[in-house]
Amino acid sequence: MIKNIVVHLTGSDEDEVRLEAAEGLAAAFNAHLTGLLMHVDPEIAVMPEAAYAGVGPELIQEEREKTERRRKALTIQFDKMGVPNDLRVVEGWRSTIGGAMAAEAHVADLFVGTRPYGDPNKEQFLEEGVLFGSGTPCLLLPPGYRASMPPQTVLVAWKSTRECARATRDAIPFMLQARQVVVAFATERADEERHNSSAADVARYLSRHGISLEVREMAGWEAADEAILTEAKDQGADLIVAGAFGHSRLQERVMGGVTRTLLTRCELPVLLSR
Repeated sequence: MIKNIVVHLTGSDEDEVRLEAAEGLAAAFNAHLTGLLMHVDPEIAVMPEAAYAGVGPELIQEEREKTERRRKALTIQFDKMGVPNDLRVVEGWRSTIGGAMAAEAHVADLFVGTRPYGDPNKEQFLEEGVLFGSGTPCLLLPPGYRASMPPQTVLVAWKSTRECARATRDAIPFMLQARQVVVAFATERADEERHNSSAADVARYLSRHGISLEVREMAGWEAADEAILTEAKDQGADLIVAGAFGHSRLQERVMGGVTRTLLTRCELPVLLSR
């Protein structure tokens, strides 16, 4: 059940994208929407010369005034919404703001943000902080993505892991709203029987929640990430559900992986849990 949605806001053009999706979901789920406006205090290097003594406080004041202007503009926008809402300012340094935003998401059912590694504002440190630190499912949108919410075709990229099981459970409210649900799994020949059994189990599990779905095997692929992106395109999906970072974070960065691909190249919204 999704009853409290939080959305990442910065005062940039991406706010319109994130708010459009978040408000649509709040209306569909009869949920409360909380806007989290990010304020990052500037990190000032020490300047010994007396002439620079006032630079630090001036920069800090400029950033606070900028945030206040953004807050006032967003307040007007929030007042016009047709869903219950509130707006908060979340403060921190660049190194701590992700944790501060994650703490706000601790008591939410869904976090809405921009897909990391493609964010034009280069704020992947924040989305990563929420994904790793909140324990809350994250709906991450491609930059500039505009589409109605909730999605009508949901693709579950199934693998029998803890992270994927969590993501699948978290996505049940989306699946109940969708017209089509596809559970797709990639197989290697040696593991074909085990994966088929696992997919059948998840199909039975979801059917007991009243979800009609199709199970599809993605065979013959060397890379699961390419299989998922291709299957999503073939099915006309407008949401991919996946477990996040089955490998260690370092392995994902150095070697790549499904999560890294989805957060770098996917042109659809992705619902991730871990």
